[in-house]
Amino acid sequence: MNQQKTDLDPKDQILNISKNKPVGQYIFLSKIFLNKFGQLSLHALGDATINVISIAQALERKKYAKIIKIETQTYSPTEKSGGKKIKLIAQLDVTEEGKQLIKEELENRKKPQQDVQDINQ
Repeated sequence: MNQQKTDLDPKDQILNISKNKPVGQYIFLSKIFLNKFGQLSLHALGDATINVISIAQALERKKYAKIIKIETQTYSPTEKSGGKKIKLIAQLDVTEEGKQLIKEELENRKKPQQDVQDINQ
């Protein structure tokens, strides 16, 4: 139960979205991706596509990012389950204001953890 929190270090700018996690969690993860890469590509299949739209709109409305492109594709699973799914991809770029907002927000999230560590030492 004593798990150490580690910083998320994404390897590329693609964030796969599912319908099982709350949109707010993906908005926070998106900020981490935008901070590291300056760009973000949100990918979702089927029912999760509505979450991509919600996340992209929220980031643009709060001036963190600008929606550059939204595209749809038809995805055919390799399994023999048949059927095709809609794949939605939204590409975003961080705004100048967004860079500053994200940097401040991520720094503020780290401060309380550092204070607790200082007390324990």
